[in-house]
Amino acid sequence: MAAPKVVQQTPETAVLTARIEDLRHFITIIGRDSRFAAGLWAGLIKGLAIGLFTSFFLVGLKLVL
Repeated sequence: MAAPKVVQQTPETAVLTARIEDLRHFITIIGRDSRFAAGLWAGLIKGLAIGLFTSFFLVGLKLVL
């Protein structure tokens, strides 16, 4: 496998390339955090729904019996 080619850049191009890479990195972090928060929220809602259903079921069962 050949070594990666070194490309010469002007300072302006190097700054633009670095900013683009930095933005890509931040966008990736934002996406990761967003996905985590969405999963956390979905888990919270599911837990709340299961808890309410169980409580209503048990209260209803107690009233019937």
